[in-house]
Amino acid sequence: MTSKILTTKIAAPYAAALLELALNTHTVDFVTADVNELLQIFDTNPNLTDYLANPLYPKSSKKAVLEKLLKPEISNQNTISFLMVLVERSRIGIFQAIAEKYLALVYKLAEVEIAEITSAFSLSTEQEYDIIAQLKKRTGAKEIKLLSFVDKSLLGGLKVQIGSNVIDISLKGQLQELAAQLETTLF
Repeated sequence: MTSKILTTKIAAPYAAALLELALNTHTVDFVTADVNELLQIFDTNPNLTDYLANPLYPKSSKKAVLEKLLKPEISNQNTISFLMVLVERSRIGIFQAIAEKYLALVYKLAEVEIAEITSAFSLSTEQEYDIIAQLKKRTGAKEIKLLSFVDKSLLGGLKVQIGSNVIDISLKGQLQELAAQLETTLF
């Protein structure tokens, strides 16, 4: 089993527990804002992430650092308590995976679909709005959250992934499909 799959399996119950806590305390909006803020903090401070994930540092030291650093940034005590549980259980190193799972659960609850768009070039705001409108019709979702990526190897067109569904209308995808068809007809 790969490390990413294992991390995802471990992250899922923690994400579900955080969502349940937020629902029970009617703080979903606050906890979700905190999780987004934490993702930003951890993403921009790799030294902090490395420090927290290092098993050689004592848990009490990690908790003190988190409290000092995050108290002004994090608005909800549930979020702070949850982070302390992660430190105590030596799971703070997989916070990003837990946060991503939590956000996916919140989006599902709010009927928001996450669509990953990979295109050969950056999309304009108007193009993104058009894609969102088409995806809303296709999925029936109330809201679509776009995650845009650029991959010049696509040559042209784009690739859309919503959950396990992939729509590939890239030039690279079409060329690969043509090559596969030619290979089966020639051999």
